[in-house]
Amino acid sequence: MMSPRRADRGTASLELVIVAPFLLALLFLIIAFGRYAQTENLVDQAARGAARAATAQNDRADVPNVVKDVVADSMDDAPDSCEQTAVADPPVLSDNAFGLPDPEDPLAIETVTVTVRCTLDLSDLGALPLKEVEITRTFTSPLDRYRGYR
Repeated sequence: MMSPRRADRGTASLELVIVAPFLLALLFLIIAFGRYAQTENLVDQAARGAARAATAQNDRADVPNVVKDVVADSMDDAPDSCEQTAVADPPVLSDNAFGLPDPEDPLAIETVTVTVRCTLDLSDLGALPLKEVEITRTFTSPLDRYRGYR
């Protein structure tokens, strides 16, 4: 009869071979979710910052350039794939945005809406089937009714 010690020989190696791929896949999944969450936050901040900066303008014609500049500046900390593909859709301005407010309708709120998109590349995490993920965030900012517009 074999001793109990001899019968268990090699089981740790076998367990490691079976469990290691699952542990690596779990690790890559955690890294992917962390990268996605960080990038999603940066895209959201870019959309918010661009919409707020747009509402600070006095001229409607300045809004697209301001939005583009703010998005480019905001995406400096994003992963390279997202920074290079980050784009803001043309800002959507309400009908009377940057016009004189209607004194007959004191509750009318004019807004600027900015949508920012980028593509996050996850192909470096080879164990996962995820290759690219598009992240889109939209933010709407109200215009101050009582400031001067041209």
